Amino acid sequence: MDKFFYQLALLGYGIAMVGFFIYLLRPQHSVSRAATLVLLSGFFFHSIGFTISWIDLGYFPFITVKSSLSFVAWFLVIVYLMFGWRLAILGTFLSPLIVGLMLLSRVVPSIAEPRPPIKVLWLSLHIGFSLIGDALLALAFCVGIMYLVQERHIKTKKLGGLYQRLPSLTLLDDINHKALIWGFSMLTLGLILGAIYAQWVRGHYFTWDPKEVWSVITWLVYAILIHERLAVGWRGRRAAIISIIGFMFLLFTFFGVNYLLKSYHVFK
Repeated sequence: MDKFFYQLALLGYGIAMVGFFIYLLRPQHSVSRAATLVLLSGFFFHSIGFTISWIDLGYFPFITVKSSLSFVAWFLVIVYLMFGWRLAILGTFLSPLIVGLMLLSRVVPSIAEPRPPIKVLWLSLHIGFSLIGDALLALAFCVGIMYLVQERHIKTKKLGGLYQRLPSLTLLDDINHKALIWGFSMLTLGLILGAIYAQWVRGHYFTWDPKEVWSVITWLVYAILIHERLAVGWRGRRAAIISIIGFMFLLFTFFGVNYLLKSYHVFK
């Protein structure tokens, strides 16, 4: 039954993506509002699917790669709702990512959700906060791209078309900053909870497992960016570029480690 609602969610997200691209060509409030409503319908069905899976399993379904991808897509809709009320064009950049994650979650080989050995609440908190951090850092990635596109239009003095649809560089930089701070905070909390859980289950806070190593590397990349932004004043173009680079590290930590390296964290 949950698969049926996931399919409806994917359909809703796909139609919303088309609507947001139409909004890019015809920036009318009625178009963005319709796309947002369709996105909300997909979110509604997605939430029902999660609820059914949660009831069946007894814990929130995001332990496997398949369910984690679905959760990040679901939370990205929440991210859009947090910022889209003043930045509808953000849907044009976030909706392809949402649809892409949902498609990946559908094609990834399906297995039964594993039963965690002990302390399922702590494991759920570790994964949940980590994935929420991933979603917020994905927002920083999208806004970073928007910043570079808008900056290029200004430098080349192409002040029509997309330039008029994108927000100011100041607003984009502000959203990038907020997304980085909150995303990094959630990622940090997820890593701390993961270390505590590892101590309970394996007797060590850190075991040099590839997933742990690359998670720390990714964390350091974002830590450097935030430090330099707050202490040195990295803003604008430099912050946008590092946000994009950091997201590449994040993608490798999620996909590269799961499919290229051996790790006890992998639940395919």
